[in-house]
Amino acid sequence: MNDHHTNGLQAIIFDLDGTLLDTLADIGDSVNLMLAEYGFPGHTTDDYRRFIGNGIQMLVTRALPIEGRSEEMVDACVRRARELYWENWNCKTRPYEGITELLHHLKTKGLPLAVLSNKPHDFTVRYVNAYFGKWDFKVVMGQNDHFPVKPDPASALDIARRMGLSPDTFLFVGDSSVDMKTATAAGMHAVGVAWGFKGPKELRENGCQTLVDHPLEILPLLEPR
Repeated sequence: MNDHHTNGLQAIIFDLDGTLLDTLADIGDSVNLMLAEYGFPGHTTDDYRRFIGNGIQMLVTRALPIEGRSEEMVDACVRRARELYWENWNCKTRPYEGITELLHHLKTKGLPLAVLSNKPHDFTVRYVNAYFGKWDFKVVMGQNDHFPVKPDPASALDIARRMGLSPDTFLFVGDSSVDMKTATAAGMHAVGVAWGFKGPKELRENGCQTLVDHPLEILPLLEPR
């Protein structure tokens, strides 16, 4: 423990989609464009709220009708959805209210920050650079070939190792059961955000230790106790 954080919390890992950024409409629109090209029915934004969270492979699989879920079809649809999303990644996406303010306060405190997403790595980096370039995230990691997707804790533990900090000094902030399970498995403090894609019930049922309704409610968790 250091002098400044007597409760031992020294760093934060943020999920991206549903936590820092509301990306749902752009994701849904892009996947719907892909489905239409293949002659499959589209889905509502609320459907995508349910489909999202476990990576693009699972998202596309859930969006396809049962008869369209052969391995070849899923692979082709993932490739096309990626292309369409790369073109339409930033039409409706916005940071949640209070996020930039929170990041400003965290920068003032000098806390090391990271982003860990199940979104493909290239998209994750693109979003963080576009929206949060003025804040210094020590590690920005999306879905990649080195680690299994969350809720496997390997990627979160690697971030802690790269920052030279013990996992129990991290807040892990996210909006889904996937994030809460990742935090728990990694031995980090699980902070659930009520404004995200999944909602308080799912967070509480999956290991959320602190539920916050607004980004600035994260700041008191970092105060010395």
